[in-house]
Amino acid sequence: MKHVLGTIVAIFLLAAPAAADQTVVPAASSALNLRAALGKQIDVRFSESFARDRLASTDVDGVIVYELPEGKLCLFGQGKGLEPDKPEFAAFANPSGGGDVCVPLADVSVRLPPLQAEAGAPPAPFYSTDRKGCKWVWQQGKGIGLWTEQCQFDTGLWDVVYDADRDLFSLRVDAGEHYPVLRQFREAKGAQALLPALKASGLVLDDAECVMAQVADQPTPPGWTAWQVVPTGKRKEAFDSVVQIEVPEPPCGELGYRVDLIGFFMVNDAKPDRVLYVNLGQDGTMIDIGSITLGE
Repeated sequence: MKHVLGTIVAIFLLAAPAAADQTVVPAASSALNLRAALGKQIDVRFSESFARDRLASTDVDGVIVYELPEGKLCLFGQGKGLEPDKPEFAAFANPSGGGDVCVPLADVSVRLPPLQAEAGAPPAPFYSTDRKGCKWVWQQGKGIGLWTEQCQFDTGLWDVVYDADRDLFSLRVDAGEHYPVLRQFREAKGAQALLPALKASGLVLDDAECVMAQVADQPTPPGWTAWQVVPTGKRKEAFDSVVQIEVPEPPCGELGYRVDLIGFFMVNDAKPDRVLYVNLGQDGTMIDIGSITLGE
C-alpha cells in the first residue's frame, strides 16, 4: 500500500496544471503506469509541434491505449483526429496495421481526471473502458477492496458486485446473471498448497497432470506473483495438438489455464496466505487489479 501511495504522490508532484479539474502528466513519466491502461480509454494532450498541421486541438479525449513499443505510445483514435491513413500521420502509423498511431512519448501527456478518493483506498484509475459511459466505484469485501467500473452501455448497466457467501466479485448486466471476475482464497502456505482444495471443489480438474506453476507473462501489479494451473505430460501433449486447430476446452478445468481469456492466480508478497483468482476475460472485466488493497 505504501508503494501505491508513493506512486500516486509522485504522479501529482510531476504533473503540470491543466484545466481547473485536470492534471497533466508526461507519458514518459515513470510514475505513470500506462501498461495498466492497455485496451482502455484515456484523455491525452499532444505537444504543439506534433499537433501542428495534424490535429484541430492538442487535446484529444477517449483514445484507446493500444500498444507500448519502446519510446512510443500507440493510440487508437480514428474518428477523433488520429487517422493513420492520412498523409500527415503516415510516419506514425503502426506497421502492424492495427489502425492506431504510435507517437513518441516526448510528444504526448495524459490528462488525469479529477482526483476521486475513498477512505482507505488508492485514488481511482486515470483510464476507463469508456470515458463518458463509465465511472469508478470503490468496492470492499472480506479484507479486500478494489476499484471497479459501473458502465451504462446500449446493452444495459454493467457493474461489479460482491458476494459475501462465496467471497468473490462478479460482473453482471442489468442485475442479471453473475460472472465471477475475482475470487479470494485463504491458504497459509500459498498457491501451490491451495491446489488440492481447488481440485476437491471441482474448480480445477482432479488430475495429477494439472499442476500449479508460477508464471511471468501475466499483467500482475508490483508486489504480486502470478500462478496458473497448467497441464503437463500426456494432457499437455493432447492440448497442444488441438490448440493448433481450434480453441479447446480448458485442459485443467474452470480455473485452469485457457486460451480464450486472461485468467490467473495472484499472490501478494506481503500476505502470501491470500490467493486471488483474476478473470480479465478477453478485453477486461471492469476491475482494476492494480488497486487491490488487502486488509485482515
